[in-house]
Amino acid sequence: MGKENSLKWSSQLSDKAVEFTSPEIMLKLVSTVDERGWPHITMISSNIATNNNEIVWGAFTEGTSKKNIMNNPKQGIFYMTADMPFKFLQVKANFDYKTKEGEEIEYFNTLKIMRYNTYIRVHTAYYNEVVAARSVRDLSLLGIVGGIVKDLVGKGGTKTDLEEERLGVRGYNLFTAPIAIRAISYIDPEDGYPIIVPCIPLQAADHNRLVFPLSSPKDDLLQIPIGAKVAVFCMNFDYANQVVKGTYTGIERSRLIKFGRIEIEEIYNSCPPVIGVIYPEERKYSRPKVTEFNL
Repeated sequence: MGKENSLKWSSQLSDKAVEFTSPEIMLKLVSTVDERGWPHITMISSNIATNNNEIVWGAFTEGTSKKNIMNNPKQGIFYMTADMPFKFLQVKANFDYKTKEGEEIEYFNTLKIMRYNTYIRVHTAYYNEVVAARSVRDLSLLGIVGGIVKDLVGKGGTKTDLEEERLGVRGYNLFTAPIAIRAISYIDPEDGYPIIVPCIPLQAADHNRLVFPLSSPKDDLLQIPIGAKVAVFCMNFDYANQVVKGTYTGIERSRLIKFGRIEIEEIYNSCPPVIGVIYPEERKYSRPKVTEFNL
């Protein structure tokens, strides 16, 4: 498939794409836009297309993404298969309305991930109108392997000279693991919708910079505007995940290999025990101290 066709947007989901969103075990990400105009990524597994023009996802916690769409309805939604050969789908959508009852909520609560969970249930369904969608595409295994090899050869030459260590131990381990699920979100300058691009070979060059080789899907990665604010989702196979945000500064060579560079500016922890911004200090998550307990 050529670049022009692979990056083409349609006004609705194909029948194949609707069916593609249905598996329970699948990477399903939603990118929203925060009050600063920065992208934010959340994994929302209760997430399906109900027809060619509608996507519904469910909430069992109240987090950043749900707040964001109340102020800006624009979203980028992403699906990728859990098993090789990897396939993925990119969608742009508008938040339409939400409800606390209906067949989608009932369906989400019958899924394996929720079925035996006594204390946490999907309580709200968010309905979203499809604005644009690309076709279901392959993520080249050869490209992933080639990207990992390029990391081994060239990543060492992309380090910063900063003394500060923005990524903590947990985040650094996530972003330096040889293989993990990683994806980049940026705001499309043409229409303001987030786009999510898979980028498994992306790595931390050090505690202050993320880098990625121009591997599959190369055409997508080349579409990221220089100077754009981006969000990078990373999750290991134990489901620990973190979102790093910063500025994409473009492509430079390191040891004859081209790498895209992202300067880390903010770190959002998505997992307990602390959920929220953990860097920088002025935006760090805080919770009032509990001094009284009442039943």
